[in-house]
Amino acid sequence: MVICANYRVGPPLLKSRLVRPGGPGAEGSVVKKRNLSDAEIGIVKAMLRKGWRNDVIHFHFNKPDRLISSGRITQIKKGVYGASAEEAQPEELEAFLAARQDPDVKSPPAPSPVDVRILRSLFVRETGTWRLAGGETDRTECKAGFRLQPEDRFSKALRAIAGLANNKGGYLLFGVTDATYQADGLADDVFTKSDISLVNRILAGSLDPVPHVTKGLIELGGKQVGVLYVEKHDHGPVIAIKNVGQDVKEGGIYFRYVGETRLIKPGELRQIIAAREQRAIAEFSARMNRVAIGKEATIDLDTGEVAGTSGKFLIDKSLLPSIQFVREGEFDEKKGAPALRLIGDVEPVSEVERERTRIIRENVTPDAVVRNFLRNEKVAEPMQYIHFQAHAQRKWFPVWFYIDQAHSTASEVVEDLRKQVATYPSSRDALVDRLSGKDAAFRQSTGKAEALRGKLARGDIKAPTDVDEDIVFAGAVQALPTAVKPKDLESIRTILLQCLDRAQGADPRSSNRRGAIYRAASRLDELLYSKK
Repeated sequence: MVICANYRVGPPLLKSRLVRPGGPGAEGSVVKKRNLSDAEIGIVKAMLRKGWRNDVIHFHFNKPDRLISSGRITQIKKGVYGASAEEAQPEELEAFLAARQDPDVKSPPAPSPVDVRILRSLFVRETGTWRLAGGETDRTECKAGFRLQPEDRFSKALRAIAGLANNKGGYLLFGVTDATYQADGLADDVFTKSDISLVNRILAGSLDPVPHVTKGLIELGGKQVGVLYVEKHDHGPVIAIKNVGQDVKEGGIYFRYVGETRLIKPGELRQIIAAREQRAIAEFSARMNRVAIGKEATIDLDTGEVAGTSGKFLIDKSLLPSIQFVREGEFDEKKGAPALRLIGDVEPVSEVERERTRIIRENVTPDAVVRNFLRNEKVAEPMQYIHFQAHAQRKWFPVWFYIDQAHSTASEVVEDLRKQVATYPSSRDALVDRLSGKDAAFRQSTGKAEALRGKLARGDIKAPTDVDEDIVFAGAVQALPTAVKPKDLESIRTILLQCLDRAQGADPRSSNRRGAIYRAASRLDELLYSKK
């Protein structure tokens, strides 16, 4: 099997035919075609959705050998010309623009979607008042007022942003009454003074992937209307990752239909998934094309040979089964796997990468999270071991060990966890409490465990020899104070691994022993790594 990496999508070319040499009546004559093909109308619609000005769009289609009236763009915008033509996909628009690139011709810059002229075109003036032309559609939604705080006051707008991002994108208008579509204006300056970064923080904490939003403001008849332009998300569906007020529910996928935003229907969800699959196929085809022309290297997993136009080298076959492939854009110090052992003239790029590293390919399981900590093994994707804990019923797992490997901080991890759609929200919340200092694995010991705790704290460490002593040992470790020496903690770590090996039965008693050992490992994790 051959695997390649690093690519760029090469979208399909448009099939409309614009020029035909050698027409009837005169050899080499040029046919002047004044109408736009359906494919070109689709491109125009895609440009209009992005908020491009009519004159900018007209520039791309009007040619000396085929004159197109600028009124055509207006007709397409109003839906009176080419209404049945499908809007082009983003990759088709990219292909069209790439084919139009000419170093000697510079096109006018595309306007911002919140350009005052574009926003004003959304409204019509009627008897002294301004009204949203055509009312609410699948690309426009109205809100009378604007509030960011408290967060539940923003829940309806949050729901609308998710719905627009999952459909075609569009505008959320504040200061426009949704019953009459009249621009009554904002009652105060909260929208004007609100920083877009605060809006983005709320979006990042509530939706995944995060929609891209642009803020704008327009004055109509002396009244101010606030605007949030929401781009269509190319990697949807956008999903709610937590409850916000009564309008946004964790796990909900919202979609903007004509006149309403609601939970998505199966048909629209299938379309979003199908579009993702089409992009994946196009990306794979483009990647294979780059391999074919020699711009990318390939790895042969049967032989370990990495080959490219500039040369080749070999990966030791013993490492092939454990290679951890990292997604493009994520090979960094926080997430990427360090250097593999290679045969040939290949050197690591930094001293950090020269460190001996164990590459763990096993699935993330409760046993793997605890066992990797007790073995003190580095892992390729430490954040995955942290995320796993939001999807497990058990509460106690080592976490500081993996934060240290990820070169992250507790606050960064807490923010990341709050973005996750948790299988067990209570487990995620318990983990957030631990990282925030509100809870710990420490538990006061009694009886035999308390007597053993005193010995462990003094450095008098002896390994248990049977399963009954394992429970006492785990209870003593859970009650260890912060003053225990690091060397003693490492000895305890080795012993806990032996206890875990003896607790692998399928019976309830073994499960209870594992629970005690997991919590003891979590306490040891706090003592060794939380202060880092």
